Amino acid sequence: MSRFILGLVLVSLGAQAENVKTFLDAADTQNVDRRISIEQRNRAAAEYRQAWTALLPSVSASAGWTHNQYGAGVDVPKKDADGNPVIENGRAVTERLVIVPIDQLDATFRFDLPLIDTGRWFRMAAAGASEEAAALREQVTRDLVRRQVVASYYGYAAALAVRESAKKSAGVAVEQLKLMDIRAKVGTVTELELLRAKAEAARTRQVLADTESLVATSRRTLRTLSGMEPPETLPLPEDNVHPEAALAELESRVEQLPAVQAADKDAQASGRIATSARLAIVPIVSAQFTERITNATGFAGQASSFNTGVNLTWRLDVPTFMGMQAQAANEQSALLAGDRARLQARDQVNTDWQRLQAALIKIDAAKAQVDAAQRATQVAKDRYAAGAATQVDVIQAERDVFGAEVSQIQARTELATARASLRISAALPLE
Repeated sequence: MSRFILGLVLVSLGAQAENVKTFLDAADTQNVDRRISIEQRNRAAAEYRQAWTALLPSVSASAGWTHNQYGAGVDVPKKDADGNPVIENGRAVTERLVIVPIDQLDATFRFDLPLIDTGRWFRMAAAGASEEAAALREQVTRDLVRRQVVASYYGYAAALAVRESAKKSAGVAVEQLKLMDIRAKVGTVTELELLRAKAEAARTRQVLADTESLVATSRRTLRTLSGMEPPETLPLPEDNVHPEAALAELESRVEQLPAVQAADKDAQASGRIATSARLAIVPIVSAQFTERITNATGFAGQASSFNTGVNLTWRLDVPTFMGMQAQAANEQSALLAGDRARLQARDQVNTDWQRLQAALIKIDAAKAQVDAAQRATQVAKDRYAAGAATQVDVIQAERDVFGAEVSQIQARTELATARASLRISAALPLE
């Protein structure tokens, strides 16, 4: 028996653990948009590594075999270690130098080292800024997904609550129909009142069907966003009515937003690319070392030989100057995009703050509306029983209760959603 009770407790704790934070954590690892943003950040990191490793020495190798129809060579006197001709039997000894062998084998190994390449330096710096921007945009996507998950979570909770209210309303309509049917059989109510009761019961069934559809779609949306199966029941959020900071204070935090910082990094990257374009007229200096191995030894008579040196490359053409102008325009566009990001961030904070203020007012008004509608329903029922009110008054009162309950549910979830959205917009941690 104790194990059974312990099992019920654990199940209850598991259900309570499935709060909005659980879905937010699941979305961080399973949401498709989040995973795409992570891969985009990884790509930017790889591009940055590719850019700076281009400054490292490089090694290239090539080899080939060539069959020549005719070979060519020359006989030259053979010399000893002192450089004197070798004489045997009174005759000078010769050796053959191969100029063109019939089957020629060549192998070349080249080592290159960039010494001065200002354009490449700034392109590497731009790739570094782009990597930082990609990391910040990943946080932007994370905030966007969190905003969607919070809204979908509370939307699903609201749909469940509206369905329960619709079930209660439908139950009341069915009971009213049964009562009218009994009274109609004994002749205490008219046929019109019975038909009205039937119509009201049918209407509540339609409303209930709509709420079932709403629950199904909101549940599916939450599952798609979070990658987690929502439970069958979710409680409505508690009414947190404490005010947030002043609007001016929250707007001052926009510089901490990932979207604004990412726009600044994009502008920084564009500036470095523009500098790289302007430095295209600076000569490029590099060093090289080449080792060649071949059986076409030529007059040197050596199967392997090397050469080394320093190269300077300088190019001036009209497209280079046109490229400078294009990159300068891109830099200005990126700077303006940063200004736009700041304006949009402030506008979003203002919208969410105003929405929260309205939600704080509506939460009290919705509660008062429910209390008044419930009281009005009881009064209508009492007056109808006393013959001082009509059946239409009772039906309308029941409809008013359902509408007030729906409004209260919407107000409660809107309050929670607006507060979470504002905290995300103002770079504040979620409560």
